[in-house]
Amino acid sequence: MIPKIASGISGLDELTGGLPDNTMTLVYGPPKTGKSIFCYQFLRQSVAEDDLCMYLMTDYNLSQLEAQMMAFDWFIAEYIAKKKLYVIDTASGSVGATQKEMKNMMISFPQNPTDIVSKVIQELQSIYQETQRFRSVLDSSTTLFAFNSPILMIRVLKSYTMRIKMAGGTGIITYTEGAAEPQIETMLKATVDNIIHLDGEEMTIEAMAGLKHTDIGYQITDAGIAVG
Repeated sequence: MIPKIASGISGLDELTGGLPDNTMTLVYGPPKTGKSIFCYQFLRQSVAEDDLCMYLMTDYNLSQLEAQMMAFDWFIAEYIAKKKLYVIDTASGSVGATQKEMKNMMISFPQNPTDIVSKVIQELQSIYQETQRFRSVLDSSTTLFAFNSPILMIRVLKSYTMRIKMAGGTGIITYTEGAAEPQIETMLKATVDNIIHLDGEEMTIEAMAGLKHTDIGYQITDAGIAVG
């Protein structure tokens, strides 16, 4: 039996039993199909289970993450106050925002993958002192591909995935379909364990241990992604 953890999307969890523990899942598809909302629900489940979560954000900062989750009536202020959320914010770094860094709140830059990896390592060291089971989110890898050599980013994402899994984490990486060349997308898929495609109407589980290729309908509602 493959150990699973809840994704936070009830219909998906009923179908799959959850995401395989200690694996990395790529959630990809065209723009505006729910990829970030998938991440929010994954984080919401982390809050519900009182797990630690490392969140690498490239398109929005922590305040914007809170606001976007509040739109679904999901609140993370207390979770943040308890220092359960470890953030690497490259969105603020990209616009030159200055902010005091803390053990669980770091600023980096999308055009500097070396610094991002360094910050990931620092946060993982802190997380590992507290737990050997945690969640991670990278939303979105698309921005990192836009700022850097695609081949370099594949190497960085391989390293990122390896380090998350070695530390005991279960993670999600999002990517906007068509943002890079097809061969780069193929290489990106090879860096992860599970692959889920969203097209706005159908969620396709392209790869997941113990599960066949599966298509299921979904909608984005006021309560997030609803499957079935």
